[in-house]
Amino acid sequence: MTQFDEELAADIAADDKAFLDDLENGRGLFDQLGATLHGPMRFWSYIVGISTFAFFLLALYCGWQAFQAEQIRETILWSAGFLMLFQSVGLLKMWLFDRMNLLSLLAEMKKIELRVAQLGSSKR
Repeated sequence: MTQFDEELAADIAADDKAFLDDLENGRGLFDQLGATLHGPMRFWSYIVGISTFAFFLLALYCGWQAFQAEQIRETILWSAGFLMLFQSVGLLKMWLFDRMNLLSLLAEMKKIELRVAQLGSSKR
């Protein structure tokens, strides 16, 4: 540990230390997914989650219909629907993972803000 970390550990309160320790341990995938379902963007996160699941089911249906089609034209159309829906699933998942990344960065910035504030208060 650096001198900064040692001074900080000596100055912070127990509840702040518990908060920092929790951030240091990190959160798992499901904890991060759950965090997207809170806050001001929770409505959009629910919409994206439900849409992703619906598009996935529709893509499976299109894939099944492509295998069951008797004419080549039907096979091509069902396959195009399959590809389009799976691409939609991928794009929606990218949005969700970007949201998780944003929340992770905000937590790191809060940790730095807390450390700087505690360092500033210890010098007074």
